[in-house]
Amino acid sequence: MTTSNSKEVLYIADYISQNLAFRDSADSLFSYVNSLEKSIIMDFSGIKSITNSFAHQYMTKRKKSKKIIAEINISPDVKQMFELIEKRKSKPREITAEPIEILELI
Repeated sequence: MTTSNSKEVLYIADYISQNLAFRDSADSLFSYVNSLEKSIIMDFSGIKSITNSFAHQYMTKRKKSKKIIAEINISPDVKQMFELIEKRKSKPREITAEPIEILELI
């Protein structure tokens, strides 16, 4: 982590891993981030992969955080995963139910 006057840079690959996989990792990350007094810059350099689970939890925790958070060095793959999560959240889910027949067992 690097500190500037008003912001801290957090290298996610160093703090968690180069492969972002688990919701718990995002929870841990934001527990730390929310404990800081300064604004934060999340540096995604060195990230090789990100799962749907981590991305979803990261975005949920980011939205709930009161910190000013900026992201830098986001690879196209990571950016694509974040966009997929956003797209899924904004799309209403439609549930269709078909009538079912109840059978009596003898």
